[in-house]
Amino acid sequence: MNKYLIATHGELAKGIKSTIELFAGQEQPISYISAYTDGTKDLDEELNGFFNGLNDEDSAVIFTDLYGGSVNQKVSVIATGRKNIFIIAGFNLPVILETVLAQEKITQDFIEGVIKKGKDNLKQVQLQSDIDESEQDFFD
Repeated sequence: MNKYLIATHGELAKGIKSTIELFAGQEQPISYISAYTDGTKDLDEELNGFFNGLNDEDSAVIFTDLYGGSVNQKVSVIATGRKNIFIIAGFNLPVILETVLAQEKITQDFIEGVIKKGKDNLKQVQLQSDIDESEQDFFD
């Protein structure tokens, strides 16, 4: 089974949860950790709880907010040596949605593909005054 964790500094995971549930429903096997906020459990305890809930047949994708940040570092340490664990740092909403809505088993090739799509689809929106005449037809 594919399982997912979104672990972030502050309340970002909570906000992402709300948005994912809007688009993908509440039935997704996603866990959320909002680290370093008042009233939350110890990050190590929460991470160990997630990892202890995985079995040998599970694949897990863990999304962290900042590559090299403290949450990403802790996840990486706990995940080291485990099979079928994929960590995506610096996620965006389309990458999460495409991953959690996928029906196939998560593999390294799948992760690389979804990251490439996420990078390729990061675009600046050109405003009317910034576009040249050849692009004008798009807005008419």
